[in-house]
Amino acid sequence: MVKFLKKHKTKIVKTNLLILLISMMAFACNSKDNKVDSAQNKIVAKNENPIKKAVVDSPCELVSLHEIKSMFAIEEYPIELKDVVYTYPTCIYKWEDEKVTTSRSFGGQEFKTAKPSEVLVVMVKKANETMFKQSTSVYKQPQEIPNLGALAVWDSRMSQLTFLSNHYMFHVHVKVSNDDHDNKQKAIAVAQLIIGKI
Repeated sequence: MVKFLKKHKTKIVKTNLLILLISMMAFACNSKDNKVDSAQNKIVAKNENPIKKAVVDSPCELVSLHEIKSMFAIEEYPIELKDVVYTYPTCIYKWEDEKVTTSRSFGGQEFKTAKPSEVLVVMVKKANETMFKQSTSVYKQPQEIPNLGALAVWDSRMSQLTFLSNHYMFHVHVKVSNDDHDNKQKAIAVAQLIIGKI
């Protein structure tokens, strides 16, 4: 009888060990599946929330020639485009539509001279509020523009809008008219286009 009990106990212990081993394996497999599912869910979440272009090297990447033609209604004029780096990456658009003029008096007569219309966009990466304030401190006629990036200021004398958005600072110089309000509204439109892409 003692032998029978020992044999029966051994069988129970082996059965319990076998059940424990199978349970551990099932738990390990389930846990591994959860880790894979979790990793796949993270990838799907990343793809569902695409990050906007991380690196922009030139403002010309943000404001295309086609967009300039459309915004300024200048389909019939040839546009000179320059993508250059002076101190910072700069995109320059110029065209001759004779809408910008200057007047000078000489010998009692007034002379008008046509200048090219132009849009210049200067981009500063890794910008912050201190840099913004330093850049705009030279503005003689600053006008704060609400609801445009983090900060935005227009200067009539320079015909330039400076704004800060997503760690970028942009200077948008627009001189396409002798009317300051028109230039300002066009600069705001260019800024909104840029903000939508960064």
